[in-house]
Amino acid sequence: MHTLRCQGCGAAIAADSPAPYRCPNAGDGADHVVARALDPTGLEFPRAGDANPFVRYGALSLAHALARAKGLSDGDFDALVRDLDGEVARVWGRGFVETPCASNAALATALGVGAAWVKDETGNVSGSHKARHLMGLAILGAVHARVGIGAAGPGARLAIASCGNAALAAAVVAAAWKRPLDVFIPTDANPRVVERLGALGASIHVCTRTPGRAGDPCYHAFRDAVAGGALPFCC
Repeated sequence: MHTLRCQGCGAAIAADSPAPYRCPNAGDGADHVVARALDPTGLEFPRAGDANPFVRYGALSLAHALARAKGLSDGDFDALVRDLDGEVARVWGRGFVETPCASNAALATALGVGAAWVKDETGNVSGSHKARHLMGLAILGAVHARVGIGAAGPGARLAIASCGNAALAAAVVAAAWKRPLDVFIPTDANPRVVERLGALGASIHVCTRTPGRAGDPCYHAFRDAVAGGALPFCC
């Protein structure tokens, strides 16, 4: 069984916790980063298989382990992933596939090396690799909703502080997952990005600095939203 563990204090977090995204000891000033602890027993890294990477590598995910522990079959999990990916394709025009990776002779020559390989993320959902991170969170949340863990249900608000690729990725996946998303952006955010976020249905919050409060106002607003019950939906 996969588990979650805080890399800062060692605390274990149950995968079926209503919100397994935050260490219960956070807030004491230490760096509490929650990470998956993978039990490799009986697992094998897939060398080939389904074109959808979240199906091909599903057995390596926390979401799959939780689904099986709650009585869902592999077929149930795969169907959940395909349904969500189909919604991503509806929103963005295409779903998730393997990222192309190829040799580039011109780049190798320019670098003075024998060979150079390029992983091209530009054709991915939302135009970068970041939607893959958010899709993983959405799949975990979809499993939570399927088995009756309440925090990720249909009314759950998602939150992110970003005004670039991460925000766009979050907006695409949130729209596919049909969850409301609050995006906290600075006053100088790129207008084209802001327009696309709005078109995807995100609620946009422009954050200005508060006199006497140090740090990024967008991140402060994001933290306030999470403290108010929003789910952190970020990379």
